[in-house]
Amino acid sequence: MTGKLSPIAAFGKRPLYTTRVASLNGKLVVVTGASAGIGRAGARLFAAAGATVVAVARSETRLEELAAEVGGDRIVPVVADVADGPSMAAMARRVLDGPGVPDVIVANAGIGLDARFEETTDENLRQVFEVNVFGVVRTVRPFLKAMIARGTGRILFVSSVVGKRGVPSYAAYSASKFALHGLADVLRAEIVGTGVSVGIVCPSSTATEFDDRKLREGPAQKKTRVQSHSAESVARVLVKMAGSRRREIVLSPEGKLMVAVDALAPGVMDWILNRALVKK
Repeated sequence: MTGKLSPIAAFGKRPLYTTRVASLNGKLVVVTGASAGIGRAGARLFAAAGATVVAVARSETRLEELAAEVGGDRIVPVVADVADGPSMAAMARRVLDGPGVPDVIVANAGIGLDARFEETTDENLRQVFEVNVFGVVRTVRPFLKAMIARGTGRILFVSSVVGKRGVPSYAAYSASKFALHGLADVLRAEIVGTGVSVGIVCPSSTATEFDDRKLREGPAQKKTRVQSHSAESVARVLVKMAGSRRREIVLSPEGKLMVAVDALAPGVMDWILNRALVKK
């Protein structure tokens, strides 16, 4: 979803998030999907802020390149696949037995699916949920008990504005991101008073390699004029959120407007999205 910005997107030139960041010196941060896009940018920025970053991804080559780029010992590359349970269990054991209990977990790894509901196969739906939902669970759950025992910790989910309001041609992706909000709500209620908190970041559209890696079924969706964030701008928000207890942030003005209109007049939003995104 790229193209010319609508007038309201001009407001997006202001800083996305301005809360002061607590010091990350000496903190341990786990970032999944760290080989590219938001994850890679986040790993770099967390390291620049003084944290030691466990960078998790499937590509050993890209993780080694990231470690060399950052330099020093700020990046601890760990090859693992969020869609594979044993792989993630091994990752968690390596972290807990080595660097220790994470102070911040950024569950970022994700995959998209460009398909209308009627074209979404069971196989592709499962594939999206394996990465976007089960992958998040596999990232967070192994560390949760230790974080609670320590009494501090911050867990961040990278969701999407389409996890707040479903849009045409994103049936599986929207459903997977909606699931993250449900998981976050449950987790917050279960860990009240433990010192561990959960936040969600909801970009609209991000200019990364993610779009190139999306699964596709049927014709590509119509393009729309939605603000496209850079990976670095979303990563800056993640670093800010790590030092706060904010529950959620929707990044773009257009995303916030879509959520607000949907809350007041969902039928109107159905009509708008149909006109904007459904191929006739």
